[in-house]
Amino acid sequence: MPETAQVAVTDAEIDAALGRARKYAKYDRRVLKATYSKMTDRLRLVLDDGAIYSIPRRLIQGLAGAKEKELSRIQILGGGTGLLWPFLDVAHHVPGLIQGVYGSEKWMMALYKQRRNRRLACKNCRHRSN
Repeated sequence: MPETAQVAVTDAEIDAALGRARKYAKYDRRVLKATYSKMTDRLRLVLDDGAIYSIPRRLIQGLAGAKEKELSRIQILGGGTGLLWPFLDVAHHVPGLIQGVYGSEKWMMALYKQRRNRRLACKNCRHRSN
């Protein structure tokens, strides 16, 4: 017989968290427009505070290898807090993207390792030229 699930969070704690989320929701930055540019191979986000973010596609989990048609179709969800690429079945949280979180923990670790390897290779190139 399977074990019964144990609740790690109480209803009161959930209600309190939802209350805090509602209280601070008015301060959330929201995307008004999201576009993909084939020429720059970047996602461009226009936020409600006037800021514009441009993120290289290669950084965003789930977008590698997609066709322009798939990348160009972007739905804005949750009043501007989420993005969905319906042809790719990929969704991202806008606050995460603007904070530099482009995917899962595993994805971010892989990006970190790539950056580190590039820095090390660059240091080796400079060292050899001296």
